[in-house]
Amino acid sequence: MKTALALTAPLALLGTLLLGATDARAQATASTPTLEDEALHLTPAFGVRLGGYGFREPEGGSTSWMDCRMDGAGLFSTVDITRNIFAELALDFYQANAEVVDAGMDRMSLHTQVAAGIRMLPDFYVSPYIQLGGGAEWTRVTLTAQGAEDTLWLPTAFIGVGGELNLLDDLKFGANIRMLLMALPDHAATQTTAQGLSTRPLPLAEHGGGIDMRFEAAGQAQFFIRYLL
Repeated sequence: MKTALALTAPLALLGTLLLGATDARAQATASTPTLEDEALHLTPAFGVRLGGYGFREPEGGSTSWMDCRMDGAGLFSTVDITRNIFAELALDFYQANAEVVDAGMDRMSLHTQVAAGIRMLPDFYVSPYIQLGGGAEWTRVTLTAQGAEDTLWLPTAFIGVGGELNLLDDLKFGANIRMLLMALPDHAATQTTAQGLSTRPLPLAEHGGGIDMRFEAAGQAQFFIRYLL
């Protein structure tokens, strides 16, 4: 009888320890999100932004990004797929600035673009990111000196880098710089000279007498505010 009691006590203690360990492991698993749970947790946000872009313009051995300068604003929405990967959908409106209009060209453009990005250091006060995207541009171009006008749908593409300030939980402030591949009107006939507007003949496009367009690199800068839902 004493032998049985001596064996029963250690076995009961061992069973209690095993049950406690199993319960603790179950609680830890329930409280700690897995990688799959984190990947399925989507965080939407929306924002507004201001900015502009200009095409590369060689001048006297140097370059600037002021050719066909466009300024505007837009709305965008992001979805954080994981802590580091996000997607973006944006709608932006741009118009030629006063100097471009004075030079003899007017232009309005509406951009619809989607992008994918990777956000680095999401928990730091400053979180940098990179983006790759593209979409479509609706543009209307008028060359006032020649009385020519054209309306087109054209593809766009871009790569960019940016950063956000994480000073508040749900409100983010940020900026980005992008390199765009977009259509530039062949507006050589409207470039200003010392005597005013040039009167060189306007080259016509092959697609039916509109304004000739070519794809060129453009530099863009934007400032934005983003709010997490």
